[in-house]
Amino acid sequence: MVYGVFGGCYSDWYIVGYFNNRLDADKYCAAFGAGEYYVEEMKDLKDKEDLSKISLKYAHEVVFDLKDGQWVMRNEPGRYTCYIADELKPNFIKNSDSRYNFSWLNFNVNIEKDDRKLAEKIAQDYLYKLLSYGDSKRFNEKYVQLMNDQFVEPYRLKEQRRKEEELKQKELAELARLKEKYGQ
Repeated sequence: MVYGVFGGCYSDWYIVGYFNNRLDADKYCAAFGAGEYYVEEMKDLKDKEDLSKISLKYAHEVVFDLKDGQWVMRNEPGRYTCYIADELKPNFIKNSDSRYNFSWLNFNVNIEKDDRKLAEKIAQDYLYKLLSYGDSKRFNEKYVQLMNDQFVEPYRLKEQRRKEEELKQKELAELARLKEKYGQ
């Protein structure tokens, strides 16, 4: 059991920290909480489930802002999510929803490991590729769509091959059934 120290209430609550024993948690609340902190018991989930076979994928959002004619990457190292899947999701680009005057670009980069620097490097490479399609400060929405289509294409082809193989197996099974039925 661990003892979380919390502050606030309703939708405005926040975590202050935790202790391994209740007495220290209560002391901390009394000494530093000014009556605003409270303790909640929390289960220690370590070793409760076998997590060894779970392989996480990481979707990093890397955002660039257009400032004084230059694309500047935001320093947001915690801007990512994790997901469980057999394969990576396709990368994609979102923009500031302006057809002719983009003020920011968001590159969603999916990678196999928790490596923000790698995700940022990949996003920078994508930015340079995108900018190479036109004017380095302004570009058309069609270039963003072109790159997004390129990101999705391998996944689309793989799904098409999977469906073709599934159909082939169904046809072979039907052929085998007919051969058995008519004795051939």
